[in-house]
Amino acid sequence: MNINRLATILFSGFVLLIFARSAAAAAPCPLSQVNPSVTVCTPTPNALVQSMVHVVAGTTDSRPVTSMQVLVDGTLNQTFKASTIDTFVTLPIGNHTITVKGWDSAGPFKTVVPVAMQPPCALNPANQTVTICSLVAGSVVSQPFHVVAAATDSNPVKAMTLFIDGVGHGGISNSAILDMYASNLSLGTHTVGVQAQDNTGFVAKAPKITITVTDRTQGLSNLKHIIFFVQENRSFNDYFGMLGQYRVSLGLPNNIDGIDPNAALPNTQGVLVHPYHYQTVCTENLSPSWNESHTDVDGGKMDNFLKMTKSVPSTIDPTGTRAMGFYTEADLPSYYDAAARFATSDRFFSPLLANTNPNRMYLFTATSFGNTTPQSPPAGGFTQTTIFELLDQAGVSWRYYYRAKATSSFIQQFSIYKTDSAKVVPLGNDTANTNAANWQADIQNEAKLPQVIFIERGGTIGLDEHPDANIQKGAADAVNNIIIPFMQSASWPNSAFILTYDEGGGLYDHVLPAREIKPDTIAPKLPAGYVPGDFNQSGFRIPIIVISPWARPNFVSHTTRDYTSILRLIEDRFVAPATLPPGVNPWLTLRDKNADNMMEFFDFSAGPQLLNAPVIKTQPTSGVCKNSQEKAPGF
Repeated sequence: MNINRLATILFSGFVLLIFARSAAAAAPCPLSQVNPSVTVCTPTPNALVQSMVHVVAGTTDSRPVTSMQVLVDGTLNQTFKASTIDTFVTLPIGNHTITVKGWDSAGPFKTVVPVAMQPPCALNPANQTVTICSLVAGSVVSQPFHVVAAATDSNPVKAMTLFIDGVGHGGISNSAILDMYASNLSLGTHTVGVQAQDNTGFVAKAPKITITVTDRTQGLSNLKHIIFFVQENRSFNDYFGMLGQYRVSLGLPNNIDGIDPNAALPNTQGVLVHPYHYQTVCTENLSPSWNESHTDVDGGKMDNFLKMTKSVPSTIDPTGTRAMGFYTEADLPSYYDAAARFATSDRFFSPLLANTNPNRMYLFTATSFGNTTPQSPPAGGFTQTTIFELLDQAGVSWRYYYRAKATSSFIQQFSIYKTDSAKVVPLGNDTANTNAANWQADIQNEAKLPQVIFIERGGTIGLDEHPDANIQKGAADAVNNIIIPFMQSASWPNSAFILTYDEGGGLYDHVLPAREIKPDTIAPKLPAGYVPGDFNQSGFRIPIIVISPWARPNFVSHTTRDYTSILRLIEDRFVAPATLPPGVNPWLTLRDKNADNMMEFFDFSAGPQLLNAPVIKTQPTSGVCKNSQEKAPGF
């Protein structure tokens, strides 16, 4: 709703407002040596921008340049009698191309830059205001911490500045988005503010918020074991969109950014569909691939989830209504109860807008090393450094449990498997490896339990909670065979267990993807015809539960993170720089290096508050699993 109102302010009647100033004679940035050519200095290709958008460009030409033009989506926007330009254009929310064209006596030459006018969050729609997106009052963060804010302004924003405790802490010029990392602060509470000054001189200020900066490692020594278990293809709305109502039933506040029952998206025939409660515990699959996910976002409109179901045609649900379905506590009582009694977040994202394999590459390596689609590994496996190799180099013990067959383990696609295959073991001891007997025995021997444990999803045996699998059977297996035995084990007092999901599965979520730092300099490998984009934003929100005696009881985090924060938690707990060989960093890429380490989910100030683990509700498996019941009522 706020985004649509913002679009109305900034874009009316399909007429673009233009603000320009005289071009400077000097080159505005390093120019291409191609003759003739246009170099667009800003925005960069695939940038996520906030209107009004700063456009700076220069030309390289052995002939006199007689004029330059700016076109938006192929339509002439403005013309200059100059060889360089420095101007602003207003864009409506959505995906666009900005073309800068030069003219000389031989004719035109141009450069086309794709951009997305995509606000970093739902902004205050009032003109000349600022919204802080990545933090909320009360956030507990490690350093560096990410500050993202944006201005709503019908005039060009000339400067945005971050203030910490009333003192300027850096900023950006000629942009309506501030996206930066803050560090070198003393531990304790601080006030954070952001202000924007536009070309009229007006200064807009975001309401100040108070945050707490915590030591990256203080108290982490209480965690002798970190276990992470990642299931499949669930958006936050789909699983936990109704968690707030369940919290109220327990006497807790409804502080969850969940489902708006009045939301409505068009299906493939343009008919609006509201969120609805599934009447089946399994559905046909949707596609969360790069093209579909970027189109779902639609430059921040978040309105194409149902339309993109065309890529997985269905005779049962031909108009794609199942993308709007959700589950409740009645379907997943164990997960709802655990999320309410331990710690969770409504701002936890997958690392990129793509499907399982590229996201799981981030889970192991904090990058997809350019991959945007599933790829077959080369002979010997992918050589990108994984968290497991970093643990080896630091002398940290680890184990990888798999379900069903070892060949279904994602780690086999990496070269580390060739040297560390002995650490990749079955979760169960039956012939088909469908039980969890090995896991249950190992956690009773806390002294020999490895420091870091990853549990592979049971995809080939239908226990990964993928949409086409029975979610109640998958959840019951996770709770009864993995989580509850852990809570009742000798390892419980000294451990943290993190349950999350690899990506959103093409299922509706209303929260915009988060701004992210690019993990490295590797550009996306996009097949011909793919939607343009970059690794500068997260995927969709996903569920998370942090289960530990040290977890903050009944806690909901609203601080923005993706699951490379799990890697950062592991690194800060176990990977000390002094334990690594010379020249080896205690992180994998810029993504996990700058990630928050999830200290907010824990309370190490006293003894563990949940040492006597609460009894979580029983997970039924009696729900109806029929695709024939998947579509929305009335369709």
